[in-house]
Amino acid sequence: MDPIPSPGPPAPAPLFREKAPAEAAERARVSLGQIPKEELLRARIKDLQLHLAGTRLEKMIQQLYSELEAKGLSFRPECYLSDQWGCPSGVPVIGVPFYLADPSLTSLEAELGGWAEDEQEILRYLRHEAGHAFNYAYRLYDTEDWRKLFGDYQKPYKEEYKPKPFSRRYVKHISGWYAQKHPDEDFAETFAVWLTPGSNWPKKYAGWPALKKLTYVEQAAARLGRQKTEVSLGEPDLDVSEMEETVLDHYRQRELEEKIDLQLQEHFDQDLSELFEPPGVGPAKAETLVRSERASLISAVSHYSGVSRSVVRALVDHLLSRTSALGLTVQIDKSREYVARLSTLVTALAMNFLYTDKFFDE
Repeated sequence: MDPIPSPGPPAPAPLFREKAPAEAAERARVSLGQIPKEELLRARIKDLQLHLAGTRLEKMIQQLYSELEAKGLSFRPECYLSDQWGCPSGVPVIGVPFYLADPSLTSLEAELGGWAEDEQEILRYLRHEAGHAFNYAYRLYDTEDWRKLFGDYQKPYKEEYKPKPFSRRYVKHISGWYAQKHPDEDFAETFAVWLTPGSNWPKKYAGWPALKKLTYVEQAAARLGRQKTEVSLGEPDLDVSEMEETVLDHYRQRELEEKIDLQLQEHFDQDLSELFEPPGVGPAKAETLVRSERASLISAVSHYSGVSRSVVRALVDHLLSRTSALGLTVQIDKSREYVARLSTLVTALAMNFLYTDKFFDE
């Protein structure tokens, strides 16, 4: 395995979310490869005691921090193991898929998931997620300059999108023209290209409208590089120590989430319209309220209903997306009432799914 170059001065110690960091490296030396495959599939993910310290991920996170330092940024997004890549919306932390913490799990991902990231791809994703984290840490998406270049951060997030392969308004980083998916992804991809050592973005994107976005990132980094973040570190979406499902269940649930997305489509629009106020009636967006309650709602409903967290999350995110698309609003003084009614709706749908494998009867 070729060593990864480390541009710039060494980065400070990694900000890993580890419950017992002093013991992590020792545990990491015990390979899960010693466990038979069938036994590994039956194991609960939380019981595998996975850690970042002592793994190849530690080296790559240090590489990310070195790249940030080389660009003059003091910002160090905290990293933790989770079920997938991502930054919880508005929270400047980075979730890294648990299967990358051990070679045996990475092999299972390649076999059951059809593909697993190599080291260069992991770095590519880390840079992308660091872009999200930087955006959230300084709340850039709330500024007029950001909106003029990247668009409305509150725009409904759609998994299916129709990219324009030859558009020069967007950078190219993650395959599939990912920058075109949503304004938030556009910024994250732009940040990643700007951060990548040797990308030579001024020359590569010369004459492209996307160059204005890269220049914006350069200027924002110069302005904010050593400033304290506006948003402090928050709670992760799902820490590996909380993952009750088995390794096999994780892959079954991933298939299930895809089916859920197809099943829901635009159902429950009427329920949401009755729960919240019509567009223009309330002074605040209902989407903002749902987004602020998202993490606690997912955690509480999953805990008390027994429905897997991934299923509840897929449901809540669908309701969040539809609330935004419908432009629903809220009255500030009725916030508790909205949250109570939304909690009841999500719980009822989750319980229906638990007993019928469907959220509603056709």
